[in-house]
Amino acid sequence: MRKSLIPVLIAAIALIACSGPKQDKFNAGDDFDTVADTLTLHASLLTLSRLPIAGAAAADIRSPWDSSAFLARLLLVPRDSTLPEDLAVGRTVVRTPLTCAAVFSGVHTSALAELGALDALVAVADGSYIPAGDTVRTLIARGDVADLGPAQSPSLERLIAAAPDAVLLSPMQGERMPAVPKGAVIIPMADYLENSPIGRAEWILLLGMLFGHDSEAMAIFDRVVNDYCDLQLSAELAPGPKPLVLTDTEYSGAWYVPAGQSYMARMIADAGARTPWSDTPGTGSLTLDMERVLAGAANADFWLIRSYGSMPSLASVRAINPLNANFKAFREGAVYGCDTEKSPIFNDTAFHPERVLADLIAIFHPEAMAAGYQLRYYRKAQ
Repeated sequence: MRKSLIPVLIAAIALIACSGPKQDKFNAGDDFDTVADTLTLHASLLTLSRLPIAGAAAADIRSPWDSSAFLARLLLVPRDSTLPEDLAVGRTVVRTPLTCAAVFSGVHTSALAELGALDALVAVADGSYIPAGDTVRTLIARGDVADLGPAQSPSLERLIAAAPDAVLLSPMQGERMPAVPKGAVIIPMADYLENSPIGRAEWILLLGMLFGHDSEAMAIFDRVVNDYCDLQLSAELAPGPKPLVLTDTEYSGAWYVPAGQSYMARMIADAGARTPWSDTPGTGSLTLDMERVLAGAANADFWLIRSYGSMPSLASVRAINPLNANFKAFREGAVYGCDTEKSPIFNDTAFHPERVLADLIAIFHPEAMAAGYQLRYYRKAQ
């Protein structure tokens, strides 16, 4: 499909038409911002640029809370390259490929598994949340990978014993980076704060560069872009009005719904639907009460509910609050649930949004999908 190939062709041209002659070594005073070839086209928080020396790249990770600041400015350098002492002023040198990495999110360990880079994994946080049967869970059970405990308060002793050369973690606003062993580099993986599904998926290119699997990462991302754009076009061409979609449920008196510019609102729009708050500004969630949700979503055509540990049923949804029975989607049996404990939806949302998009289109516009498509994550609540 010609439209979906445009970003891939641009990236391919950028890789071929590098400006300036190739170098075989770094020079003190190199201006990386002028000699680099940008590889990232969709991510708003990550700029990844290939430098004119084999295997080297610059990675700029912007702060999602301050557009003028960086969480990190990295220089990814092959282990066999020599560096002058004054080369990386203002940048942190990361020797690649990483051989001993601690990773604080199962989202990223799943990406490493797909890249074929799990041999570099020495420690994880939140290991108890990794599903049974996952390769990383097996590595933990065998003692090949250390479980550091909760990501918010990891065991420094276990982390020191694992001796990682880098720690990949998800930064949180207002929280300090955890202490890491001397010599270990912190890689702030802010991909979860991207507002575009394709922009978030593009962070796999950074993982590929870090672990020496850049060609595999590029191939994965190219397929994601093509498949996502093809699906998006099929949703755009679906006949009829765009259905109205309600998400999740009330929790402790508050109902969190996606703001108009948020990741979830964007994905629902790409699936040919809309939320009652599609026109509201903001990239996060709106905090509403039941009265306001009923006022805006009483006539929603579909209701998507994600829960942990059990698949939602119509009875359990009514038990949360009897007023839930007043929603049109409830009365017409158009409630779809996903048990996130047993489903890989969170991991796939990060680097394979096309898989989640396919499910949403199959729910909202089944006629737009190939006959026999089976939902991967969602099931109709009974």
